[in-house]
Amino acid sequence: MVTQNELTRYSASSCFRWRAGDEQASPGCLVRIYPADNIGQVFELENRCLTIGREADCDIHLHDDSVSRHHATIGPLDGGYVITDLGSTNGVYVGDQRVGSCRLTADDRIRLGNQIFKYLASDHLEAQYHELVYKLMTTDGLTQVFNRRYLLEVLDRELARCRRTGRPLSVLMVDLDRFKVVNDTYGHLAGDEVLVEFACRAKALLRHDEVLARYGGEEFAVLLPDTPVGEAFLAAERLRGAIAAMPIATKRADVAITVSIGLVEAGRDNDEPAIAVLERADMLLYAAKQAGLNRSVAEVSAPIAARGDSFAM
Repeated sequence: MVTQNELTRYSASSCFRWRAGDEQASPGCLVRIYPADNIGQVFELENRCLTIGREADCDIHLHDDSVSRHHATIGPLDGGYVITDLGSTNGVYVGDQRVGSCRLTADDRIRLGNQIFKYLASDHLEAQYHELVYKLMTTDGLTQVFNRRYLLEVLDRELARCRRTGRPLSVLMVDLDRFKVVNDTYGHLAGDEVLVEFACRAKALLRHDEVLARYGGEEFAVLLPDTPVGEAFLAAERLRGAIAAMPIATKRADVAITVSIGLVEAGRDNDEPAIAVLERADMLLYAAKQAGLNRSVAEVSAPIAARGDSFAM
């Protein structure tokens, strides 16, 4: 997992020219936000057109097979920057739209194959960078939901509140069924699209105080404050139904996906740590998998939905 020190190191070692007394300000930059092994890496833009691609002669060299040899260019135009696709295999996406050529605006999210970047404009560059650093520390770069680090911090706080007030807290562990088959059949880019769409559907079902986080790979966690396990079971069933109801459209094919869910209510009368609560939910997730996939399993008695493939243990 990336650390604050690693992100600070990227900032300190980058070629930004924002130090006090510098007469020439940085014209802007791209910051890599996904995948995690190079998160926070900075590519400063210049007052000339730069080539981005897999070949070593590219100005911005990306060692990734999902990136074409000469994938795109990015260059200045009228005080800003324009990114242009060079006929790449996997395209250039700004936000969620595939583009041939696009003028960038501050905070645009750019995807080239598996590589995702944030564009920071020249105005207030340092402030933008430090804001992005905080977001990188708490957010999954692909799905834009919270990450495991943030999940554990919030769960610790919620458990403390739960013990102090006696209010319930339920935790869901959610896993996409047969996700390896999706990657093997349609490729990792399609798999990424499935993860992003899952996150979008899940977020649409949550209240403002509920937390969705990517726990790792195709596994996600949901925190439901002030929710007893019976109500959480119904929420899990709504989520399960929303995912199974409609295939996810990817650029390769429409992919039918189901999820398995394990859920627990956190103890209000003990000092169980956050990781132990997640492990309990994960054990029930495993039970859902073993019982045949596409089902919700709760730790204690809970209302049973109309379908016969979800139950309490």
